[in-house]
Amino acid sequence: MTDTTEMPKGPGDPEPVRDEEAFHIPDDLAQALTEFAAVEQLSRGEAICLVLREYLRAKGYLKGVTPA
Repeated sequence: MTDTTEMPKGPGDPEPVRDEEAFHIPDDLAQALTEFAAVEQLSRGEAICLVLREYLRAKGYLKGVTPA
C-alpha cells in the first residue's frame, strides 16, 4: 500500500522527491486502519494521528495535550 510516485527531477536537483510512506505498514494493520478511519469518518492521516496520540498519551510520552 505504498505509493511510489516520483516528483519530476530538474537539472542539478538532488535525488528525486518521492511521495511515499516513511515506513511499510503491514497489510493487516493497513486494513484495520482503513476500517477504523471509515467507521470514525476520518481521513487516513487523521486516523493515524489519533491512534498515535492516544497510544503515546496512554504510555505517558504525551502530556498536557488535549484531543484534536
